[in-house]
Amino acid sequence: MAEIHKITNLDEVWQPGDVVLDAAGNLRIRSAHPRWVWDYPNEGSARLIPEGGLDDSDVPRPLTLLVRHGQAVGGRIVE
Repeated sequence: MAEIHKITNLDEVWQPGDVVLDAAGNLRIRSAHPRWVWDYPNEGSARLIPEGGLDDSDVPRPLTLLVRHGQAVGGRIVE
């Protein structure tokens, strides 16, 4: 099985709409808000970027990237 790419650094490059699994087992979606950069998966929709509800430090690391640009990444490294 392919190794899952985990991002532990707060400075990694995230893109609005990225879906991740945090260390506590919660799904989070990257928002475009400058301060509240993460949101809950029930906010927004598959076609909209959520407005944000969580600060970067509120999401426990490591994070595992699951979806980017609407497609499962299968453990691909975030560039």
